[in-house]
Amino acid sequence: MISIVVPVFNEALILKKNILQLFEFCQNSFKEDWQIIISDNSSSDRTPALSQELSAQYPAIKYFHLSQRGKGLAVIAAWQKFPADIYVFMDADLAVDLTALPALVTALKSGSDIAVGSRFLDASQVERSFGRRLVSFSLHLILKIFFHLQVADAPCGFKAVNQKVITQIIPLIKNQTWFFDTELLVLAEEKHFLVQEIPVIWREPKSSARQSKVSLLRVIVEYLKNIYQLRRRLNQ
Repeated sequence: MISIVVPVFNEALILKKNILQLFEFCQNSFKEDWQIIISDNSSSDRTPALSQELSAQYPAIKYFHLSQRGKGLAVIAAWQKFPADIYVFMDADLAVDLTALPALVTALKSGSDIAVGSRFLDASQVERSFGRRLVSFSLHLILKIFFHLQVADAPCGFKAVNQKVITQIIPLIKNQTWFFDTELLVLAEEKHFLVQEIPVIWREPKSSARQSKVSLLRVIVEYLKNIYQLRRRLNQ
């Protein structure tokens, strides 16, 4: 079973189109059983209603509601609630082209514990502003200095893990927000789990109908704070 979690918060504008696109892709790409879990962080728009409609119409689509917010919480809680052999999460905007999804799954079938979509590999194709490229590269350098992290693109919202990670690493994660998957990678590398990076096609969302809900500056400040806190914790 492949369990694909899509964390959402007030995504009514893009939800139905993108979930159905993912559904059709999985139908055409996977022979084994799979499920899509819409993990809702207490949305206040039509996200819950649309998710429930999709879940009622398509048995492979599940709706999971949380009253507490936090991207990390949404992903981890859904992974823990819906057992699988391979656990995936991807961002709702589908900025990563779905053509990379089979490679993500194949990496785990081939023995990797974690597979990570990376925008920094030579084979990757990235449409992104210079400012965001610079921020991502700077964060990579900071993570390398603080944790000797080998993964080049820790924040990329396109990852898969196996059951071993669910049982041995997930319980150790403290962060419940955007930083949770970076913490996951730091802890996994520290414990010598096998991590494989996958090239992706990445397009920065440009739709005027859906503006970013999170200030880039606020994300950077929060990210740096979480790096400092994780470093202190690991040094204790």
